[in-house]
Amino acid sequence: MKKGAGPLVFVLLLLTYFLSSIPGLGVLPVFRQVNAFLKSIDISVSHLVYRIIDRLPEQLGPARTLTEDFLVYARANPVILEFLLRKTAHVVLFFFITLALFLFIQQYFKNPWLAAALSFLAATLVAVLDESHQSFVTGRSGNVVDVAIDMVGVTAAIMLILFALSLARRYRY
Repeated sequence: MKKGAGPLVFVLLLLTYFLSSIPGLGVLPVFRQVNAFLKSIDISVSHLVYRIIDRLPEQLGPARTLTEDFLVYARANPVILEFLLRKTAHVVLFFFITLALFLFIQQYFKNPWLAAALSFLAATLVAVLDESHQSFVTGRSGNVVDVAIDMVGVTAAIMLILFALSLARRYRY
């Protein structure tokens, strides 16, 4: 039996509830605080990004130009950056919620395929409940589009799980 899956699910659901309860939560102010902390210990995210860009092979020149253009555009239009970061956070959070739910549910069902299906359903329910909860928070709104974005993370996690299960079944002796 896998120990630790229950507390992991609990922590992720608690984190989701906490973040959904913050009125008008913005990603950029949080990133500014994180960046300020990193700078205080002599780490700069901006410098790191530019160092990566500078080390790209010559064949990836268009990617370098696109990245630099995007950074310039994002500085001039922080609303776009806020939108992209917020939606990326939805996908990433629900990816990990789904993986944690699978690990938890798999402890109680011998059939991993059933555990994957139940994880999909449970994560979908969490996404719907999260958006429903946000509709009662000042400065937030429950949004069907956000549920769909959450489902991108859920689906990606389920695809990873199914891929891993099919590999495990194929290479089992």
